[in-house]
Amino acid sequence: MSTPFQSVTIPDTELRTLSSANVRQEFNIFIALPHTYATGTHTYPVLYLLDANGLFGMATETFRVLNFFNEMREIIIVGIGYPGVSTFPATMGLRTRDYTPTDNDWYETSYKTSPNAPEYAGEGEAAKFLQFIREELLPFITTNYRTLPEDTGIVGYSFGGLFALYTLFHQPDTFKRYFVCSPSVWWGNEFLLGAEKDFAAKNSDLAAWLFMSVGADEPQSMLADMYAIAKALVNRKYKSLEMATHIFEGAGHLSVFPPFICRALKAAYSQTG
Repeated sequence: MSTPFQSVTIPDTELRTLSSANVRQEFNIFIALPHTYATGTHTYPVLYLLDANGLFGMATETFRVLNFFNEMREIIIVGIGYPGVSTFPATMGLRTRDYTPTDNDWYETSYKTSPNAPEYAGEGEAAKFLQFIREELLPFITTNYRTLPEDTGIVGYSFGGLFALYTLFHQPDTFKRYFVCSPSVWWGNEFLLGAEKDFAAKNSDLAAWLFMSVGADEPQSMLADMYAIAKALVNRKYKSLEMATHIFEGAGHLSVFPPFICRALKAAYSQTG
């Protein structure tokens, strides 16, 4: 829709593009900088946000309000998005390809008939997407911005939560903090539960900070799946794992993210933390 008025923009943000040899995809990289970045010399923790086409504005302004009232420290938010799309639903084909670890035939059998479903782009390429993050995106951000490379986090919602946990169980050193909202543990006959068992069979410790949540009004299977992951991790008794879970009352799968990101940011980046 065209308009004669000036567009609304988010202050202190940048839009970069990064072409990935691993994924063979150009990504839009949304950067939200602290207000003090331009005039200071400080280095900052970096929070990587999946589904930036839909969640970047919400996460950025939540951070800034919390920081303004001294409820959290300053951070850099790096959103990973896709070019050529203006809405979150339009990313469904690409995010299904990048965030899922196996081919599940879900898109063709379950989602393709949804109204305005974008073109099928594939499934099961999480390993390539993780390579993109480790080998291309993280070095790009470290080179171009004043960051604390030892203090990184990832936010994943739904399929993004599936990907975040996939990363935790395959290459946990990629991030220090894992923010997981309503993860799609059901994917691939609960592939993640098997991945957790495989990780535990080879590792005696898991050095990570993990916050997981679902909404109380989501399907009960979503709650059960999250608890299954959490119970397995508790039973491993990893000495270096810090984990918390939360159920948001009155929240469904589409309404859980706003309260989730607020609580998660405060828990991870409190002024005293």
